Amino acid sequence: MLRVLSQIRSESCFALKGGTAINFFIRDVPRLSVDIDLTYVPPLDSRETALRNIGDALARITEALKIRLPTVRGATSHREGVHSNTSGPNQIGA
Repeated sequence: MLRVLSQIRSESCFALKGGTAINFFIRDVPRLSVDIDLTYVPPLDSRETALRNIGDALARITEALKIRLPTVRGATSHREGVHSNTSGPNQIGA
């Protein structure tokens, strides 16, 4: 997961948040689940622009991870222009 996080870091439009972020970087508390929670940080974008930028950034992350981690499969699903996670074992959602 840390290799995935390092690739996400290359996209400045996202900020990592939530319990996994705290656990990896501040405290070492046992967790039942681990996920990646991101916030889109540019606050002045229109909804349409934000969704397009998020989709583009997630696509770049997915493509880079396919190269860096060839055993990881990327999956993309679209619903009303919103990218939703369709993750499973060894799978990244974009």
